[in-house]
Amino acid sequence: MVFVLGLTATAFAIHAEIPAETQAVVAKGATQLTINGSVRVRGEVRNNTGDLDDDAGHSWAWYDERVRLGVDAKVSDNVSGNITLEVADDATHDTYKWGTGGSGATGVYTQGNAKRAGVNLLEGWLMYQGPVGLKVGHMPLALGNKLFFDHTKFGDDAIVVFGNPSPAVHLAGLTIKFNDQSSEANGNSKDADAYVVLATYKGEAISGSADLTWVDDQDFSAGGDANVYNLGVRADGKIGPASIYGDIEYQMGSAEKACVSGTKDCDFKGYAVMLGAKMALGGVNLGLELGQGSGDKDPNDDEIGVFVTSLSSSTPYIGFVYGPRVKTACGTTDTGICNTTYAKLSADGKSGALDYGASLIWLKATEDVVNGAGEKASDLGIEIDATVKYALAKNLNYWIEGGYFMPGDAYKISPTKDADNAYAVRHGIELSF
Repeated sequence: MVFVLGLTATAFAIHAEIPAETQAVVAKGATQLTINGSVRVRGEVRNNTGDLDDDAGHSWAWYDERVRLGVDAKVSDNVSGNITLEVADDATHDTYKWGTGGSGATGVYTQGNAKRAGVNLLEGWLMYQGPVGLKVGHMPLALGNKLFFDHTKFGDDAIVVFGNPSPAVHLAGLTIKFNDQSSEANGNSKDADAYVVLATYKGEAISGSADLTWVDDQDFSAGGDANVYNLGVRADGKIGPASIYGDIEYQMGSAEKACVSGTKDCDFKGYAVMLGAKMALGGVNLGLELGQGSGDKDPNDDEIGVFVTSLSSSTPYIGFVYGPRVKTACGTTDTGICNTTYAKLSADGKSGALDYGASLIWLKATEDVVNGAGEKASDLGIEIDATVKYALAKNLNYWIEGGYFMPGDAYKISPTKDADNAYAVRHGIELSF
């Protein structure tokens, strides 16, 4: 599928901010090395997010930690590279949970007095910037407003070729390796790759981007191939005091033996749209965002009508609770705008060292779902989110964030029991350098 990697020429890699006063490490020759990293500790409590049922008594809490250490190497004006390591439970997480996963533990408790987790490669890439630029390696990637594709949490193995015909125009093409199962026996018959072409324009009054992604999955379903295409077009600009932005995504293509219990070929027909506006008023930024991702009208036909997404886990694309902690109208968590229509009112501001924000989100299934009572319903509910962040010192921040989800009829548990409210609250402290 085609991915838009943002509106800037450097959108292919997302780096932590480095303080302006950071001193470069002395290296042999003309190479300049800059060390950066972060230590983050968070504590979270959740209630009912797993089943929306008070009677089940599902409430739990824990602390987790993330440690990152990176090196940026600037060999010359046009040659650079990055290596970033991350400590986590395993390669599928970016944190380790306190009191678990101990190594070399001694004493009574097998998780105490122990080393923590393991070290994984988060980024490892090299870049040449010339008339035609080249970036190769493992890097975080995302497209546009992250409706369709966001792999910034762990990154992908990719080759990027890019250029800037003018200061306002950026062109790029890339290939991403999602799955490699090639062997002497099957050749490349099991691989999954993505190919992307994109263009961005950044003007003073209006900016825009367009991209086309082709995902070639040679083992999509029951051994059948899938060719999926995602076309994205975006624009943003100012109308008077308001900043306006919009995003349209459309999916095409086909998959072999993926419909009607694996007996029929399918066509992809998904779409997503988003329109938003932001405006500063009295020191507070007010926002309104509307979005809709398609659902599947008839799961027994030969069309895949849902808007297919590939996103980072545990990331709040719409709400803090709906999506990363409570399953969406697509039947699981971390599916983003898939089969979801929403309206979000938001407000945020800053007062000295304090940042704050809140949002009210109305949620509806684009296509009806069948709830626990066997009824078709579309009312997903309402969510209220809030966050407060305080700068304790330079590069040291403490924050509290959370969400309260009030589910609608789409989550009804049985004919005689409605779904109960759920909430999640998390606080954390992070030092970045």
